[in-house]
Amino acid sequence: MNIEMRLLITFAISIAMNTTSANAFNVDKMVVFSDQKGNGIITLTNDESEPIFVSGKVEEIRVVNGNKIVRNSYTRSNLDDWKISLTHPRLVLKPGEEKDVGIRSLCHNTSCDISKDLMFMLPFTPSSYKEEGERAIGVKINYGFSPIYIIPTQKPIFDYKIINNGDQLRIDNNSNTLINVYVNSCSTDNNKQCKQKFTVISGRDKVFSLAKNTQNDRLNVTVMSHDKKYSKEMVLATQ
Repeated sequence: MNIEMRLLITFAISIAMNTTSANAFNVDKMVVFSDQKGNGIITLTNDESEPIFVSGKVEEIRVVNGNKIVRNSYTRSNLDDWKISLTHPRLVLKPGEEKDVGIRSLCHNTSCDISKDLMFMLPFTPSSYKEEGERAIGVKINYGFSPIYIIPTQKPIFDYKIINNGDQLRIDNNSNTLINVYVNSCSTDNNKQCKQKFTVISGRDKVFSLAKNTQNDRLNVTVMSHDKKYSKEMVLATQ
């Protein structure tokens, strides 16, 4: 999984007696697009048999020089610059419970440059939940997720370069918006694990490994916008 959709692993450790376990915590999607007003929803689920406490944060991100992602964490000290907020930055999930966390646009309160996608990471970190007075037993290592939240530009401009390097695919996305790149090398003799999808945020220049059955001297590639209003097909020969 590439960095745009990667798993953020965090460790919440409570001082132990002698047992170890891990909570099963999930989010419903790793890339979330806002509606036309900049608002959205993400669903958190606890599949564990014990309650968990979940803490959420907001980090506004931008890409520098194609490969460096700079994060600006939202804190009380920069409150006036916040472009979005979470309806439930902290919550408790009971065993088997799922809850929606709303993402609200604050662009009516601050200046938002929508000439390109506004991009955020939303780190959700679970930890053991104990009622007041209870002792935590065991060391619990919990895995969190950091989905990407995007307020898409209303005036997308597509400008990208895709290079077939044989076992790798380089995607240089100079567009002002995210693109999805679909690679299809399937044929009568090659019909298993012959398709791949890559998601590349605005400004990102990324090299991806191609699966063995996807590699081909001539790749069938389709580039689409997130809403599929833009679509372009091409055949890429090996460089």
